[in-house]
Amino acid sequence: MTYRIARNGQVFGPYTAAEVQAYLADGHIVPSDLAQLEGAQGEAAQVWLPVAELFPSAPTGVVPPPTPGYAGGLPRLYPDPPDLPWWMALLLGIFTAGAFFVVWDLVLSAWLRRIDRSSNAVGFYAAVAVVYLLKLPDEWSTFRYNIGYDIAPEHGHFHWLLSLAGLVLFFASRFIFRTELLRHFNSLEPIGLRLGPIMTLIFGGIYFQYHFNRINELKRALRLSVPGV
Repeated sequence: MTYRIARNGQVFGPYTAAEVQAYLADGHIVPSDLAQLEGAQGEAAQVWLPVAELFPSAPTGVVPPPTPGYAGGLPRLYPDPPDLPWWMALLLGIFTAGAFFVVWDLVLSAWLRRIDRSSNAVGFYAAVAVVYLLKLPDEWSTFRYNIGYDIAPEHGHFHWLLSLAGLVLFFASRFIFRTELLRHFNSLEPIGLRLGPIMTLIFGGIYFQYHFNRINELKRALRLSVPGV
């Protein structure tokens, strides 16, 4: 049984339990550092806990300053959300004609799925990505027509049904993801997250990423940041 130790966004180890206790005794590890058990399955594989909680009786070589936490005690800690600056995500989405938005929505929802096995958003975003790929040939034909390199494309019933399905999935995935984020960040990580429905409808992943950046800043300030490894 081995443990990884995290401090200020850096990960060390793996160490055996005996090594962790020895490092606690000489002060190289302090009780407020975070530890993750290697080889754990399911949700336990994503959870980081204070060393003091996993090794409550181990001798320590230093008395660290108290670690700020939430009211009611320090909760279980989860890997930080993806921390790409929201404005960079916006620029990448513009420069790739929206393709980056499709990929980044999958990245965000996959992160949530890793820390919350009940999350369904990644499935909806995957369906959006499939529709996006199916529509690429028609979109390319339309683009060629608009720049004068092709005749006007003829869109059949399948094209319009696919567009309608894509639109429904697009907005459904945003609001499902919003619901799951609110559930996580107001229960398991109770930071009091608020996500407006209108902003969710209009800006989607960019709006979520803006809040992820703020969440990560808060977690770092409270020494609750956990590397997403």
